[in-house]
Amino acid sequence: MGQEPGVISFDNTENAFAYKSDAELSKAGFLFSTMGYQALVSLGIRFTGWAMKLRLPVNGIIRNTIFKQFVGGETLEEIAPVAKKLGEYYVQVILDYGVEGGESSEAAFDHARDEFIRVIRYAATQNNIPFMSIKVTGIARFALLEKLER
Repeated sequence: MGQEPGVISFDNTENAFAYKSDAELSKAGFLFSTMGYQALVSLGIRFTGWAMKLRLPVNGIIRNTIFKQFVGGETLEEIAPVAKKLGEYYVQVILDYGVEGGESSEAAFDHARDEFIRVIRYAATQNNIPFMSIKVTGIARFALLEKLER
């Protein structure tokens, strides 16, 4: 089942995609082949922005295509079974709590800090989650970061 830990090979697609069913592979193949047409991608981006502004029901389509292919979930509870499944095949996971505070309130920064800590604690219990991504703007105001830059 899958590739042995510590052995990295980008040439063995059988190992790379062993955790996916035939149906999932077929869906991914269709998605990636579609993404090969730049005109179609540009049109899709424009249409999606337009559809969201008009509040058309496109979230389900996005969730079942692009989102499902590239995102494990929006909450720690959603990603835990995905991370576990990938771990069974020696696939490592990068967690990304993509919050940006901007000029948020202290309560928003505190919430982001607490979520970062919760995700770090979870990742520490998983062999296939070696690190996570943290946006500094989730815990600090832009103005403060600009001052630090100078």
